[in-house]
Amino acid sequence: MLRGRWRVIRLVVPVLLACAAGCGGGGGANPQARPAITRAPEPRETRHDRTHLAPSDAEDDETSAWRPGRFMTQAVGRVTGAAQRFEQQSRFGFDEDASCVLGAFLENGREVSVTRPLRAGVRYVILGGGSDGVEDLDLAVESPEGKSVAADTMDDAQPVVELTPKADGKYRIRLGNAKKGEGGGFGVVAIMREGGLSIPVRRFVESFGRTLSNAAQASHLVARRMKGSQGLAFHADGEWSFFGTILAEEENIRTGGLELEAPLSVILAGADGQADDVNLEVLDATTNAIAGSDEADDAAPVVVIEPTKGHTYKVSVSNVKGRGTSLVTMLVLDLDVP
Repeated sequence: MLRGRWRVIRLVVPVLLACAAGCGGGGGANPQARPAITRAPEPRETRHDRTHLAPSDAEDDETSAWRPGRFMTQAVGRVTGAAQRFEQQSRFGFDEDASCVLGAFLENGREVSVTRPLRAGVRYVILGGGSDGVEDLDLAVESPEGKSVAADTMDDAQPVVELTPKADGKYRIRLGNAKKGEGGGFGVVAIMREGGLSIPVRRFVESFGRTLSNAAQASHLVARRMKGSQGLAFHADGEWSFFGTILAEEENIRTGGLELEAPLSVILAGADGQADDVNLEVLDATTNAIAGSDEADDAAPVVVIEPTKGHTYKVSVSNVKGRGTSLVTMLVLDLDVP
């Protein structure tokens, strides 16, 4: 019986999202009017700005009704807004060497981490922030040898760390929800570096807004079609569920080590108006078999899989075709059952 339900969802969700992409997820009528991703400008003033950004820009009515999407939007909006203002006042921009914006649902007392490359002698600033109700976020960076090189453990929800690595290598960035007791919320980090890329706010709204809208539609469809389901929720379990990456045309990025143990997982990606074709592939790293892929000629791919408990998965996102460098966002969602 359950197998039959999963087959229904696997057929319906891609159809819905393909329709959503065709109705508004594609390139747009005037690509020349879109602001470009460029190098950060020369500084006017160098200072940190922790002011929150109103999150409503990336929301529509359907997204607002989807509670996980609403709270993730708050966190993403606040962090990217602070990053944009810092970028305008300095020579810092978003780091294109790996995902530059990441988000996760964090239960109180839990943390999430990512290992990513940092360059020797380059100044980095990492900004953190959370959704409503998140009161205390801690941010730390560890060297390839596991030693702490920077940290912000102040009692607030807007941590900032600065560092200049002494050597090239893969550094671990850790974001923790330090609040005690029950509950939780969404946390987001933005990784910036001196001389990085400037991403206009409109590009974030286009990419994240479209992907989130498709996720909200998928969640509502699942809730309607599957008895006992509350739709889809962001993948949690101490892992990231939101990734924002700057990809040049024909460039791809792979995210590994995901433990997807829900009965059903949905992975979606989307881009700003610069990308015409974005592909997704999910690899079962335990068996080295492809668990699912979407190579359709559009910029809103979706993959629906039934994960095998105990297996780990890798997700590859590719900017196949477009008009240059694009901001690509990806969401990892799980079936939400009581």
